Amino acid sequence: MKTSLKFVGASFYCVAFLLSFCAEASADFSNGLSGIPAPWFTNQPGGWDAAAAAAAAGKPRPKTGQPNLIATGIRIVDANDNSISPAPGVPFWVEIDWEYDNPVCTNYTLMRVVNGWTNIAPAINWGCGYIGATFWSHYWGPWLFYKAGTYQITVKADAGNTIAESNTNDNTFTTNLVVGGSILPQWALIDAEFGRTNLGAGTDVIVGTMDDAFDFLHPWFTGTDSRGRSRLVAVAQNALGPGGSPTNDFHNTGVMGIVLARGANNGDITGLAPDARYISAEFINRAGVPGLSEMNVVDAADFVLTNGAEVVNMPWSWWYGSTTDSETGEAPITALMADYMAYASNIVCVAYVNELSSPIIPTAPGSARNVITVGGLDQDLIHAWALDNYGPTLDGRCKPDILGNSATNTIAPSWDWRDGFPAAWGYWGNSFAGPFVTGSAVQMLDYAKHHNQNRDHRVVKAILMNSGVVALDDNGAPWSNSSTVPLDNQQGTGILNLRRAYAMYSDGQQTNGHVAVPGYDFATIFGTNAPGTNILGSTNGVVSYRLGSPASGSADLDVTLAWDRHTFWSDLNGNGRIDSADTFFVSTNDAQDNLDLVLYCNGVVVAQSRSTVDTIEHLHLTGLTPGAYQLNVERLNVPGSGNSEPYGLAWYSSVAWTNLPPVVRFTGVSAPVGGNVNLQFQLTSGQAGSFELHTATNLNQAVWTPVTGATWTQTGPNTFQIQQPMGVGQRFFRVRPAP
Repeated sequence: MKTSLKFVGASFYCVAFLLSFCAEASADFSNGLSGIPAPWFTNQPGGWDAAAAAAAAGKPRPKTGQPNLIATGIRIVDANDNSISPAPGVPFWVEIDWEYDNPVCTNYTLMRVVNGWTNIAPAINWGCGYIGATFWSHYWGPWLFYKAGTYQITVKADAGNTIAESNTNDNTFTTNLVVGGSILPQWALIDAEFGRTNLGAGTDVIVGTMDDAFDFLHPWFTGTDSRGRSRLVAVAQNALGPGGSPTNDFHNTGVMGIVLARGANNGDITGLAPDARYISAEFINRAGVPGLSEMNVVDAADFVLTNGAEVVNMPWSWWYGSTTDSETGEAPITALMADYMAYASNIVCVAYVNELSSPIIPTAPGSARNVITVGGLDQDLIHAWALDNYGPTLDGRCKPDILGNSATNTIAPSWDWRDGFPAAWGYWGNSFAGPFVTGSAVQMLDYAKHHNQNRDHRVVKAILMNSGVVALDDNGAPWSNSSTVPLDNQQGTGILNLRRAYAMYSDGQQTNGHVAVPGYDFATIFGTNAPGTNILGSTNGVVSYRLGSPASGSADLDVTLAWDRHTFWSDLNGNGRIDSADTFFVSTNDAQDNLDLVLYCNGVVVAQSRSTVDTIEHLHLTGLTPGAYQLNVERLNVPGSGNSEPYGLAWYSSVAWTNLPPVVRFTGVSAPVGGNVNLQFQLTSGQAGSFELHTATNLNQAVWTPVTGATWTQTGPNTFQIQQPMGVGQRFFRVRPAP
């Protein structure tokens, strides 16, 4: 969904709709809510009159006496009044059939109660002017259901009892609607319920949103969490709506509802993190409410930070200054602002590529480096959305990072819930794809807190990105990348998948050396290493992970590496808090690091990701044959980048990998000056967590004795060295691999 708001000296854009401002002109809000479905309405919703037809056929049924309305049936129909059997996510309308005897001209209403949600349609006086028995139908909607099941629908003619009837006991009719299938397709696509069950429902996690207002009175967002605390932590927004709720709440209520909704039963939507607590900061007047005062975007950022947000949703494009800075991720507000929030406060910031007509490439904060930038899918859930402003960025980086979900004809909780429509169908824009990533990050932090896992934002980013399942570009082209362009420019890593994310996270953090597949690590790499030198260790720019071997004849492997560009805040007014007077910057004395990924099999390079501009590297491989695989993280020399860099790393395969029996062979012996001997050896197959040096004085019934204090260093992929004093007399050595 697109927005463009332009001021002299400043440009900023918001995912949702088109607004335009100029120096001395009033705002044009004519397109203010494109992408937000309006309530369905028609002047003659399915009405028909059987009385005239009966009279024409010579079969009138005249009656005299008091009026009486009789509900005679319910039909489930589509928007054209055709009977349907809805599946989850399929919108449906409810037709009421009723008989109206001896009608009068008094207005009356029709009520529908669908799965506990009550709608009373606008009043009608159908029957006015007729006599005898008349027959009518009226359809209204739409509703939709989250999951398969059986749901009660009750209708009532003359819901307000405005007509003095001869019998009011026959005004209602009830039926049970059986909904087949399984679950909303968008939820099924990413294994949302698997994630919610296994990673968590967001317990003890606070998620923030910066957008238009959020209707916290929607029953799906009210109440307490599982620990008895109010789900609403704090709001900074207007209270001009019913009962103290906000107006200007069309967009955010749907977007964050995908994360936070907690339905009463299977028919109601349940979001990805229904036990999470939340903060809302309103800074966009999407609805164009006259005179509505909005906070500055930087003040909104401060509000969510100071109130404890751990994940922040940013479904908009917005910047001050030049478009070039926005397109390169250099705009202090909001690209560097978002990078700072992640780097300095360990916030998982979820940003979006937009669908603007100008510019047509990613803009701030979606062009930022330390965020997770989300793109969308077409409604077929396999093609990238053609309207996305995808990368590369102006400085050549890959964006988006991942595809969140459908960006067109999507389903979300609705601001129109007071009319009995708690959810709506027909939303469009990446605003409704990205919340699936936001909710997934909340699930992961829930899991981390309750399973003692690392919750650094770089780990969360690496795992979520690495969960991506490759899709198709909008033109049908398959996913592709290269050694210097780590991601597909339209798809990122592919479509978010929580089953894969859980597999990596639940295996626990694994430090360098021998590791299992799948897995993840958070570590710091020290020193630098020129490409191809491969001198490994903790202080010379290479960290090594020995993955083992695929257990089958053909395997896939995905690896994602993520690190930050160091970004800083300048408190220009010296008040100790982030506000609209401040700015954000990168230091010329703290340059962006350049990390690479290299995969070896039996000591030979089989794949590498070596972007010089991105802060991610990614490998997507298929058809790997058995062998001893080793993954290296390399840190290249960048002047001014310091001596170390923390990173998150995740790796995944859909097939089992095994630890082959380790086999070691000596490759060389040297005796430099000083009385020491250097023993060089290679791990030719299998995996080992360490090595032991043994010695013997002869090989005839040899007695091997472990050498105390012998240490080994890795000198290359699967190659190692032990330095040992030579000693006196003839000595024999062997190296034994250890787990």
